[in-house]
Amino acid sequence: MESLRFNLDPGENDRTSRILKALFGVVCMAAAVTTGIMMTGSDKMTTNSFIAIAFIGLVGIWLLISGLGLTERYLVLQVDKIVLRDRAYAPARTISASDLRKVMFSQLKITFMLKSEEVISLRLGTFYSESSVRIMEAIEKFCASNSVLAEGLAPDGEGAGHEN
Repeated sequence: MESLRFNLDPGENDRTSRILKALFGVVCMAAAVTTGIMMTGSDKMTTNSFIAIAFIGLVGIWLLISGLGLTERYLVLQVDKIVLRDRAYAPARTISASDLRKVMFSQLKITFMLKSEEVISLRLGTFYSESSVRIMEAIEKFCASNSVLAEGLAPDGEGAGHEN
């Protein structure tokens, strides 16, 4: 099994989009700093204007780090491990096949049950159902090749469990 990478973000994440996000982030931050400097010391600096400047600055920071790819959510399946980053604010987690006790599939969620009794849930969402199916099929193949128990919906979608 070769390494497979799946993007978990619903939006487009190509090079052009990332460059535009970073560029607009820098513009927002520059606008916030410039406006803050111009309004400092004047009677125009009110609580509302301070909140607006802070908001524009924070949006700029978010756009910049998003454009740099630091908030990207993904799933990487390798021969004997899974690398999962399902939250933009948390680091990626590596799940070794030897650490997995069971993988459970449901409608829009995959649950990884570890031997340490820890449970890791991956919520797939409804944006791109085609990619959700591809992710589930790839994880099912990963489980089969690594002798990991997989439970979930029946292939016909009836809801009856099956095991591999």
